[in-house]
Amino acid sequence: MNDAATGATAQEIVIAMEDRMHKTRDRIESRVATMQSRIHRFPRGLRGIGGDGEDGHYIVPSVVAIGPYHHGLPHLQEMEDVKHAAAYHFCSDAGRSTMEVYERILSLAGDARHCYATDTDDEAVARLSDAELAAMLLLDGCFLLQYMINSDAPMFFAGPNLPSGEAILKDMMLLENQIPWLVLDALTDFLSVDVRQFVGDIGDTFFPKERPGWMARMFQMTCRRIPAETQFHSQSTISYKPAHLLGLLRFSQSQLHSMPSQDRWYQGSSKAFHLMKNVLRHGRKKKVSSKALRSTSAVELAQIGVKLTTSKATWLGDMTLRKNLFFGELSLSPLFLNDVTACWLVNMAALEASTAWDSDGFVVSSYLSVLAMLMDREEDVHHLRAKGLLRSIFSNARTMDFFKGLAQHLRLGGRQVILLDQIESYKRSRPLRIFLHRRIYGSYKTMTIASLFSIVGVLVGIFKTLLSKKQQ
Repeated sequence: MNDAATGATAQEIVIAMEDRMHKTRDRIESRVATMQSRIHRFPRGLRGIGGDGEDGHYIVPSVVAIGPYHHGLPHLQEMEDVKHAAAYHFCSDAGRSTMEVYERILSLAGDARHCYATDTDDEAVARLSDAELAAMLLLDGCFLLQYMINSDAPMFFAGPNLPSGEAILKDMMLLENQIPWLVLDALTDFLSVDVRQFVGDIGDTFFPKERPGWMARMFQMTCRRIPAETQFHSQSTISYKPAHLLGLLRFSQSQLHSMPSQDRWYQGSSKAFHLMKNVLRHGRKKKVSSKALRSTSAVELAQIGVKLTTSKATWLGDMTLRKNLFFGELSLSPLFLNDVTACWLVNMAALEASTAWDSDGFVVSSYLSVLAMLMDREEDVHHLRAKGLLRSIFSNARTMDFFKGLAQHLRLGGRQVILLDQIESYKRSRPLRIFLHRRIYGSYKTMTIASLFSIVGVLVGIFKTLLSKKQQ
């Protein structure tokens, strides 16, 4: 009897286990399948780069809440009035009633809800009914589209405590401050707004393009005006359906589909996969030694004969090492860094960490990690500025702190591993040339310092002579 009871209990346990196993599998598979289309919370593992404390300025919006995650925060309430004004202008310009627009968004409320937290335990989403969620999405969507139409409209800056356009742009690209693309798509059916063009224009602030007037655009960006004349679209960007604005920004900047075939091998190549696996596992038959993970600063590259140059590629994150007869050449995408772009970079890296990208999708993370690797001292930052790779309104010290603090939280990407392996291979294959480069570089530095002291000595002598003659 005891055996029968024990057997029945064991059977019940197994049945319960199997039931939970199936449900867990289905839930996880569903979560993975929809991971790229979701609006994620900022990853816990990256909270250290989000700013100080839970209210980090790279995570929590400073002026406007978009979506449910930060909706209702006290310091964001003044912008709620602006949202209503924006919705009024949107419906008026579209020639549609508020009810008509609202009913369209309400019909999407269920799908929009599934774009947020994967479980029902996220109170920010669960507390809203479909009707309330639709009203919030309508106001937020109209606000975004009206800002894209005319970022200089008085309603955005009329209040005594309302911010500059730069603060609005920063908040628009926070990972936790997004609304689903399907909402923007539905609203643009009522009133045509070129969202992709807008994102392409603000994406230009990441690095200077090879065309006239980029400095003027940088100034316009800093002073909150958005240029609108750039033709941004490529066929791949037009057909791409992002989850939200931040996803479109990342896609437009990485431009993987527009890469030449010789550069696209970075993305998902078997070499990148095996190099990463060997580095991370430290297997017995490694193709990459542990030396390949060592940092090499900008000045150290100059010492071994590797020149830094700006890439002419049209996507962010291009990293190419070429071997010439006497020199090496490391070509990198140039970057413009201010408070806004720093925030966007952090959030694009957080998006990559949150999403199950096909193959190696850590394009931005790899690029940022390589830039951080090149900075060991403030002298390295100055060297990057001199080469045109970095234009920053930050001091050298603050710039280096930003990249170093960011890189220690980022995942190792295939593009980064391959570049590190190429640098290590360059060192191994050119010992004599590197030796000569080091001697020439050291002699040049010594000669420069000696020449400087000689010039100073001559100037001091001349000054003393003139002073004595004047006294006589």
